[in-house]
Amino acid sequence: MNNETLKQLAYQAGADLVGVVPYDRWADWPAESNPLTLMPACRSVVVVGCRILRGTFRGVEEGTNFNSTYGTYGAGYMERVFMPKTVQEIAAAIEREGSEALPMVGGTAPGSAVRLDTKALAHAAGLGMIGKGGFFLTPKYGHRQRLALILTDLELAGDSIYDVDLCEGCDACLRACPLQAISDNGSPHFTIDTKLCELCANGKFKIEPGDYEPLDRMPASCGRACLVALEEKISNRFAAPFRRRAVWTRDVHGKYTVTPLTPNA
Repeated sequence: MNNETLKQLAYQAGADLVGVVPYDRWADWPAESNPLTLMPACRSVVVVGCRILRGTFRGVEEGTNFNSTYGTYGAGYMERVFMPKTVQEIAAAIEREGSEALPMVGGTAPGSAVRLDTKALAHAAGLGMIGKGGFFLTPKYGHRQRLALILTDLELAGDSIYDVDLCEGCDACLRACPLQAISDNGSPHFTIDTKLCELCANGKFKIEPGDYEPLDRMPASCGRACLVALEEKISNRFAAPFRRRAVWTRDVHGKYTVTPLTPNA
């Protein structure tokens, strides 16, 4: 099995994104974030992405439905039902070929001896970049994907690193946060006050600590602003724009503000 046949198999299993990180890109990482700590014979890390349907953000955007739209189909079912099946199929196919495969969810619970950095691995796999606002961004879906990993002793060719800055000239996520939890300190990535994010009532979801994005800001004000800002930059496009109405927000005290829609909202 090589890189190309692995990807064909992964797409057939339901993956929307697949990238490979070869041994030499992470071999010298610290032990607490190194795949070798989990699998000493690991030679490749396969990063698997499944897109989050744009429609799952609709209920939050309209302020009318949260849990049964994004909470279920954008987060919970993806982590518990859809992605595990896809990752299991890919890992099982690798093992049928005689190599060992260790399937993993996209996060690691706090307190674990090893916490793999899924976003760093996804960048090293050529899938995209870690944006200013902390979201992992891909040229196909923007921030609309969840990620998982497969460690394997199968040696695979790595994919080219993605080197386009999708955040260039943009601070949409920072401007959209009604809690002022995001600040620009001049570094490549914004500073995010996660304690304030915990108080967010603008679409933020908390899921299991070991899941990808356990403090899930993708459907929050900042995440939806990112979605809007990237609509013309990504390849997965739609007939109509995502944002179609005035923008609602709630501050840290729960006070509502409604901002009329503008071309740059």
